[in-house]
Amino acid sequence: MSTASYEDEQLQFATTTFAWKSFLAGTFGGCAGLIVGHPLDTVKVRLQSQTKAHLVYRGTAHCFTSIIKYEGVKGLFKGMASPMAGVALVNALAFGVYESVLNFQIQGSETDATLNQMFVAGIATGVVNSFVSCPMELAKIRLQNQGPENAKFGNYYKGPLDCFLKTYKAGGVVACYRGLWSTILRELSFGPYFVSYEIFCRMLTPAGKTVNEMSSPRLIVAGGFAGICAWVSTYPFDVVKTKIQADLAGNDKPRYRGVMDCMVKCYREEGISILFRGLNATILRAFPLNAATFFVYAQSMRMLNSDQEV
Repeated sequence: MSTASYEDEQLQFATTTFAWKSFLAGTFGGCAGLIVGHPLDTVKVRLQSQTKAHLVYRGTAHCFTSIIKYEGVKGLFKGMASPMAGVALVNALAFGVYESVLNFQIQGSETDATLNQMFVAGIATGVVNSFVSCPMELAKIRLQNQGPENAKFGNYYKGPLDCFLKTYKAGGVVACYRGLWSTILRELSFGPYFVSYEIFCRMLTPAGKTVNEMSSPRLIVAGGFAGICAWVSTYPFDVVKTKIQADLAGNDKPRYRGVMDCMVKCYREEGISILFRGLNATILRAFPLNAATFFVYAQSMRMLNSDQEV
C-alpha cells in the first residue's frame, strides 16, 4: 500500500471516528438542554399562540404562574415527549452535520476554520435539521397549548402519537410538515449560534491556553450567551412558525396560508410587537438551555477523546 493511500485511510478513519463521537456528544447535550429549557419553552409557545382577540396571559410571569396554578408543575412539561423522543436524532444531527460541513470546507488546509466557514456550516445544519424538527415541533406546540385555562385549544390530542395520527389523517404528510418554511427560516439561527459560541470562547479563553482547555464555568457562559444571540437573530420567524403550526389544532379551517400571509395578518392586527411576543421567556430560557447543551456536549467530547491522549 502506498504512503498516500495509507494516509487517506487514516484520515477517513479519523473523520468517521470524530463524526460518531460528535453525534453521541450532541445527543447528551440535547437531552440536558431539553430538560433545563422546556418549562420556559411552554411559556413561550403559549404567549406566541395568543391573539389580540383571545388574550389569556399578561406576560411571562403571569403565564408561568397560571400554568402551575391550573395544571401543576407537570403542565410546564407538556409536549416534552415529542422532542425527547427525537432529541437524539435532532441534536446528534445538528452537531454531526455542523462538524461534517466544517471539515469538508477546511480539508486540505492547515489553518483553523474561519468564522465565515463556521457560519456556512451552521446555516447548512439549520436547513437539514428543519426536516426532522418541523413535525416534532408541530406536535410539541399543539400539546403545549392544551390546558383548562386555554379553552381555545381544549384537549384534542392525547399525546404526541395521537397528534401525529390525527394530523396525518387530516392532511397526510403535508399536514405533518405544516410550517416547514418558517422552521427553516428559524433554524438559520444555527449560523449565528455556532459563530457567536466561537467568538465568546475566544474572548473567554485565558492567555496561553486553547479553547479546548476552557474551564467549565467559561463554557457555560459562552454557550448561554451564544444561545441568546441565536434566538434573537431569527425570533420573529419562530413566532410565525408557532402560529402556523398551532393554526389547525382541532382541525379548524387554516387561518394562515404561509409565512408572508401570517406576518402580514399579525402586523395588521397587533403591529410589529407581535413578532417579538414571548421574547422575554425565550431569553430567560436560552441561557440555561444552551449553557447546558454546550457544556454537556463539550464535556462529552473531552471524555470520548480522552482515550487518544498520551
